[in-house]
Amino acid sequence: MKRYLIIASLTLILFSNSLFAVNVTAYLTFANFTTPANEPYFETYLSVIGNSIKFIKNANDKYQGAVDITVAFKQKGEIKNAKKYTLSSPEVTDTTAGFPNFIDMQRYSLSNGSYELEITIADKNSSKDKMPFSSIIPIVINFSDDKINASDIQLLESYTKSTGPSVLTKSGYDLLPYVSTFFPENSTKIKFYTELYNAKKVLGEGQKLVINYFIQSAISKVKLEDYSSFSKQTANEVNVILAEFDIKKLPSGNYNLIVEVRDKDNKIQAEQKCPIQRKNKLGALSFDDLKSIDVSKTFVHNYTNIDTLADYIRSLKPISGSSEIQFSENELKGRNLELMQQYFYNFWKSRNELEPEITWLNYGVEVLKVNKEFGTFNLKGYNSDRGRVYLQYGPPSLRSKYDTDRNSPVPYEVWQYNTLVDRAQALTNPSNRQSNRKFIFGNPDVVTNRYLLFHSDAQGEIYDANWLEKIGGNSEENFLTPR
Repeated sequence: MKRYLIIASLTLILFSNSLFAVNVTAYLTFANFTTPANEPYFETYLSVIGNSIKFIKNANDKYQGAVDITVAFKQKGEIKNAKKYTLSSPEVTDTTAGFPNFIDMQRYSLSNGSYELEITIADKNSSKDKMPFSSIIPIVINFSDDKINASDIQLLESYTKSTGPSVLTKSGYDLLPYVSTFFPENSTKIKFYTELYNAKKVLGEGQKLVINYFIQSAISKVKLEDYSSFSKQTANEVNVILAEFDIKKLPSGNYNLIVEVRDKDNKIQAEQKCPIQRKNKLGALSFDDLKSIDVSKTFVHNYTNIDTLADYIRSLKPISGSSEIQFSENELKGRNLELMQQYFYNFWKSRNELEPEITWLNYGVEVLKVNKEFGTFNLKGYNSDRGRVYLQYGPPSLRSKYDTDRNSPVPYEVWQYNTLVDRAQALTNPSNRQSNRKFIFGNPDVVTNRYLLFHSDAQGEIYDANWLEKIGGNSEENFLTPR
């Protein structure tokens, strides 16, 4: 699914009964589909920005805008399909709040081949001596009879069960197109629809297939595991994917939305890609911004062992924000040394712009401490509950250890913080502070050094009013007055 911005320049003219805009602004996307009989068709989705056209009063004494549109598909100068029509906006009574955007969807039958899509758009209510705006876009339609094909990915504003056939209806749903590939901060979901053809013919009747769909970084090509799913289906003449992802935490950047079909042997039979762009202040990290960082003259340039650097990055999790954790996990899966260096450097520079290396080295000393004291033979100390709390909040004001006895068959510790500052919120909430907070850790298997967090009264931590039952004795006095 491709997106084009169309802007037609118009002269500003004022009349007593009309409201005007300087430019016609419209967004165009489109998608290829076909039928079980391999009769391809091409859909266009056009969104006109209401404030960019002239609204005049109509016969109902309400304001309304309109654009004249001509669409032609040409091969070597010959028109193969065309349509000319007028698209009108909704009627408006109150003009003080601006004018609504409005969308249009059209469907054209086209054979396989290469075409030039020529679209012309003009404000119907503007000055007649102005030339309409035209754009020519190359397109290719190529559906095969003897292999599995995928339609383009159609991005959706919404979808609902159909109550009757309409131009929006596919596979029993009315699909309202999302006429953009850009998802701003207020977008919380990405919804999409794709059709797959010939699976029954290629794989055989009753054969199983798996349709994977996921978001990947456009730069590193790493699949984002938090934005990945699949559908197991039986091969049909047409298989359908109608799905969505929650993207509230998806960081800013350029991505690809991927749909792929795999057979029972896990071989990819078809794949479709839709480039998308995300802007999200909640996920401040951007693959594009990260890629532009030059680390050649920084301290991380010497970190060339990818396994060592991966361990350093993993050790940052206790003091990382949620978007940083997600971002770093994806980078670690990609194992791209340069991107890992850029991420590591950016992490520390964002916390101390003048002395990022010293800040890291000081933290690294703390990591060594927790690895030594809280680690086990198969668990790094920074991944243990005690190690995570130590690195995230710092050393406790008072740490009390209790071995097994008649009051407690499970060894446990009480950590008390007179003042608690969450390092993981250093960027998003630097003034965060809590007072008089405690953590209870217990060692249920007794033998290892792996203590688990049973209970805490700190915000955002595990709260378990029945923590005493886990320890197996009457130790409430030690919680209230640790020694």
